Amino acid sequence: MAGLELLSDQGYRLDGRKATELRKVQARMGVFAQADGSAYLEQGNTKALAVVYGPHEMRGSRSRTLHDRAVINCQYSMATFSTAERKRRPHGDRKSTEMSLHLKQTFEAAVMTQLYPRSQIDIYVKILQSDGGNYSVCVNAATLAVIDAGIPMRDYVCACTVGFVDETPLADLCYAEESGGVSSLALALLPRGGQIALLQMDARLHQDHLETLIEAAMTACKGVSKVLDEVVDVTGFTLERGSSVSRLRDCVTADNNMGLLSDPNRRRALISLLTRLNTPICLVCYMAGVAWFMGLAFEPFTLRTYMSENAMGSTMVEERFPAGERALATGREFAAHKKKVGGMPVDWLVKTMQARGLEVFTQSFSRTLPFPDENKERYMVKGTNVYGILRAPRAPRTEALVLSAPCSPGDNNQAVGLLLGLAQYFRNQIYWAKDIIFLVNEHDLIGMQAWLEGYHHTNTTGMDWSPLQGRGGSIQAALSLELSSDVITSLDLVLEGLNGQLPNLDLANLFYAFCQKIGVLCTIQGKLQRNDWDSVSGYSHAVQTMMLMVMKQASGRPWGDHGLFLRYHIEAATIKGINSFRQYKTDATTIGRLLEGMYRKLNNLLERLHQSYFFYLMPSLSHFVSIGYYMPAFGLLAVILLLRALDLWVQLATPPARTEDGVADIEQQSSPGVLSVLTPLVISHLTGVALYTLPIRFQEMAVEHFPVSETEAVVLTAIAVYTAGLALPHNTHRFLSGEGTEQGWRVLKLVAVLYLAVLLGCTALINFSLGFILALTLVPVAAFVTPHVPKVLSAFILVILSPACTLLFSVFFFQELQEMPVSFQDGWLLYLSVISQGILDHSLYGSLVYPLIALLVYPCWLLFWNILFWK
Repeated sequence: MAGLELLSDQGYRLDGRKATELRKVQARMGVFAQADGSAYLEQGNTKALAVVYGPHEMRGSRSRTLHDRAVINCQYSMATFSTAERKRRPHGDRKSTEMSLHLKQTFEAAVMTQLYPRSQIDIYVKILQSDGGNYSVCVNAATLAVIDAGIPMRDYVCACTVGFVDETPLADLCYAEESGGVSSLALALLPRGGQIALLQMDARLHQDHLETLIEAAMTACKGVSKVLDEVVDVTGFTLERGSSVSRLRDCVTADNNMGLLSDPNRRRALISLLTRLNTPICLVCYMAGVAWFMGLAFEPFTLRTYMSENAMGSTMVEERFPAGERALATGREFAAHKKKVGGMPVDWLVKTMQARGLEVFTQSFSRTLPFPDENKERYMVKGTNVYGILRAPRAPRTEALVLSAPCSPGDNNQAVGLLLGLAQYFRNQIYWAKDIIFLVNEHDLIGMQAWLEGYHHTNTTGMDWSPLQGRGGSIQAALSLELSSDVITSLDLVLEGLNGQLPNLDLANLFYAFCQKIGVLCTIQGKLQRNDWDSVSGYSHAVQTMMLMVMKQASGRPWGDHGLFLRYHIEAATIKGINSFRQYKTDATTIGRLLEGMYRKLNNLLERLHQSYFFYLMPSLSHFVSIGYYMPAFGLLAVILLLRALDLWVQLATPPARTEDGVADIEQQSSPGVLSVLTPLVISHLTGVALYTLPIRFQEMAVEHFPVSETEAVVLTAIAVYTAGLALPHNTHRFLSGEGTEQGWRVLKLVAVLYLAVLLGCTALINFSLGFILALTLVPVAAFVTPHVPKVLSAFILVILSPACTLLFSVFFFQELQEMPVSFQDGWLLYLSVISQGILDHSLYGSLVYPLIALLVYPCWLLFWNILFWK
């Protein structure tokens, strides 16, 4: 009956509101000058006045004093004229005492009483006119009064009374609804944290409806919070007497970082400071980022490598591999058969592996390259992989280790001979708990890609290969062996994999530990470790080593056959034998014992390597830089973009300047059209799509009309499309009518700066080295380009800092780091080769660097180019 009267069939209540609609709220703060805080609030026809005194010394009985926090004293009363019937006792009755207790409990949960020990806070609330929801209105009014008094709170306290009628919750009940027999619930909420300060029910309610009613009450409280927030904002700007609101807004909760709003005046002052000193701060951040990065190679700022995996924590195994000379003889026999058949001696390898007691299988594969690889003189690649599996005699054969040696056109015969020698020696041992796969792959990375895809039943590159007839367990780790010289003076560890991935640091630690134990000279990036870190030459050596790793990682290409294993979350590395230090020599027996020790330790693993770091830089084999140390260098560069975005945002939000007659400048006031921002975005990204797709698609046409090879056609087409993108400003203005506005280029630059910040941040998370190098060149462009700078000089600087020129400089810099400087002509040819190799790596192995540059980085740079020539 009551439900039918209180809620119509159309969903309207007695006063015309909808079920979830709040009554109109009006409020003022600071209504009394004598009190520390005061507020007047109307919620519908219910009107309340709240006054706050304190904090002050305890009054009355000292026994109520609390030594660790303040005492909150609340008093609720109703005016004698607040209801239709004159009240005889405006306060002191049971209802008023109960309401005072509820208010006390509510504000003890919100006020930061611990800041005022041995003190008292008095809150007086009087209902001037009652029309339902008295408790809620009192809480809301008292909240504003406490804020006006400058007393810190954890959050607003917002209250609302809700009822339940015809399966429908009603928000903010009036007196007629409260007295109509509705099941009502009063709730006080701290809205930011969703904490309930008080919950009261005066009627019975089925438990199935309780959760719905509480959710409705919390939603209503959040609506009240928005209204109170607006009142506080308005008051904070208009109050001229004491800065009570400002005092409150300075308070921050140390417990949960949930203080009330910051002071608008302080916020504006901070923003004004950041915009006024924007350029100096950006310069300081850039120099600090570069200095931080260069300091990473200084040994006191690095960490010593250590073994994190308990199963590999000690090198106390006895390596007994004796057959180094026999392995060299096998390598010479392999070379003879390879020369005889003119390629991979598959039949000889199968017989040799079978003679050593392995289960031997072959896999044929073929791949047509998108264009000829002139570096290795191949276009249609066909080959065969040969692998043998040594089954684990002491385990269920669910895990495996891989040792591979590529059969390349170069001289890697020693590696194949040593692999076969280790296979024979391992076959006679009984302690293996994992299958060991001995793989000889043809055509280096292409053969390895075919074998990995066949082993894991995937085909991500479109290569044709025959299914594998034999498999071992899940591969836990892999090593690739390359011994390209007859004389090995040292072993170099190669870690950089596809798209900058790195193996777990414990794999490098294991290699270094056994090199130290056996006495093998070991290097990383082809450079020996030096102990004179405190000298200029020692620091320079460490910087060169670290920068070589950064350059290789940024290239995104796999620098050894191990690089493709990392895609399948298999920890892998390549061990290269080099002949650079004539005073040393390492024989095949020693290398075999090193590999034996490493595989025996990997055999002890109970799970995949995971204890150590996956993101790191290495200035030497004994020291590393973790992600927590090198990321701030990128962060200092990225913060420049955020500061410039803040400056642009403030400029866009600043009202236009007015002339002497008080009229705003029409040109400044006009808002930029959507086309002025959207057109450069679309055209620049279409140019990026053309740069990504056209070089390979147009190679045949280019070969027909120009005297160039397919590879040259691909590279020259890419350069032509890249250069054609410089006409973007002209193309943009052809689509736009009239001239661009000041607001237009600022909006476009704001979009471009934020776009670049997100792009570089995501890139750095995946490949820090690539993200950092791009940030070094693109951040200055993004920070300081405007249409008002000198066009010719700025255009030259913009081209110098473009992605293409960054790649060109990187080629020369990489050669200098390798101590193999080249002339400009040779460097240019090497630059063209790097472009073609990048496109090939993307097509063959899935390298992401070329599509990243073409589809995202280059279009983003074009946006800044368009801003420079904005009309």
